[in-house]
Amino acid sequence: MRMSTEPSHSERRDPANDTKPWFRHGWVWFLIGIPASAVIAGVITMIIAVKTADSLVADDYYKEGRAINQRLEKDQAAQSQGIQLTASILPQPLGTQRIQVIFQANAGVPAPDAIRLRLSHPTLNQMDITATLVKSADGRYQSDVPGLSSGRWYAQLEDDQSSWRVKATWTVN
Repeated sequence: MRMSTEPSHSERRDPANDTKPWFRHGWVWFLIGIPASAVIAGVITMIIAVKTADSLVADDYYKEGRAINQRLEKDQAAQSQGIQLTASILPQPLGTQRIQVIFQANAGVPAPDAIRLRLSHPTLNQMDITATLVKSADGRYQSDVPGLSSGRWYAQLEDDQSSWRVKATWTVN
């Protein structure tokens, strides 16, 4: 008796006699699925890009680039006058916080009447805060601000004449 490894005529598959419609074959859907999934992912990416704002990009980047030299001059003016600011953040009732700043400078440098404070969140510009710190009777500058979330904040403090600027990074607990 002789054994054959070839399938018999009844076991052979003849594509011409295949009675299944095209959509019943798995390979067809596999081949359609690859580009279809890429199109769906592209549409989802486009929706996300259109609906969410990129808050890290400044709209007036050209003006900011031109003004950088003026800002550096303010930083250098603060250094040459020996201006040092010591800040503290004190919790207040109703979720606010009081920011107090102590001003120190070289002899002959007058203390300003007020200090402008700009607190910038590293990633969310809608959380940025601007406040004017007013000089109190004890010589400290202070102002109440809405509650700051914990984390890192960038602080810029300027005198009321905009002649100097001090920059710092604050960590709020």
